[in-house]
Amino acid sequence: MSSFLMRFLALTAVCLSLVAASITVVQSTSDNKLTPADLISKHLESIGPADVRARSHGTQIKGTFALSAKQGGAGETQGLALMTSQGSRNSISLMFEGDSNMAFAFDGSKTTVTQFRPGRHTPLEQFFAEYEDLIKEGLIGGTLSESWALLSSQEKSAKLEYSGLKKIDNQQLHAVKYTLRKNSDIKIMLFFEAETFRHVRTEYERTVYSTDQQRIPGQAGRLPSVSNERQATQRLNARETFADFKAEGGLNLPHSYRFELSVQSQTRPMLVDWAFNLTEFKFDVPLDAKQFVIGSN
Repeated sequence: MSSFLMRFLALTAVCLSLVAASITVVQSTSDNKLTPADLISKHLESIGPADVRARSHGTQIKGTFALSAKQGGAGETQGLALMTSQGSRNSISLMFEGDSNMAFAFDGSKTTVTQFRPGRHTPLEQFFAEYEDLIKEGLIGGTLSESWALLSSQEKSAKLEYSGLKKIDNQQLHAVKYTLRKNSDIKIMLFFEAETFRHVRTEYERTVYSTDQQRIPGQAGRLPSVSNERQATQRLNARETFADFKAEGGLNLPHSYRFELSVQSQTRPMLVDWAFNLTEFKFDVPLDAKQFVIGSN
């Protein structure tokens, strides 16, 4: 073989290897997608160092709230808010002026919810009674609770799927689809700030058809009363938003928390929301187990 031919073949091989390398770089760049594990790791760092997160055992958060009904009732009321959590246990209580209150709690095995009168829930109480898995999973309340779903996502066996960046209210947010381990038909999306990875939003969505008759959790499996049966298709949307992050006990936590619930229905439309202003954070608080069972006091 001539020296010219050998040089030509060697040069051709080098060129082909360079082309192959350039293709590999392009492919790895285009496939460089943030994984749920990467996002969770960055998110947990945004809350605080691992040793600080681990040593918190018994959290109590106090503040005020404003609860307003804009459809399916009208008016606004205010009062004191109390959020407690310890491990997987958690509760949120709204204490209105006077003696009345609204609350839900999870004691590690069972969820309990207040009743505005025996056997009857307000629409907001009914939401938490019917969708108790959201409380058990530690979704409601986000990072304000020690039971926050992403603090122990592997234990909860939930399915997480990264959905890319989404623009919401002129802000770019990482979106993650969260599927409950029981394959619930409620759609859940978690949103995180693009730069800080702080959790700032959760959206819940479900369409309930007229043929559905869901049994009420925690009430011996009995069906809703005739007056509560769904007579037409309903579209349920709930949204939590978190803002005003500040340092508390070495953790970066939101001080503004809002929960909005909308039910689009021909028979019983509803739009209600609560807004929390959280001002007092205490950690390593001794908590009685009774605080996580409604009606045990």
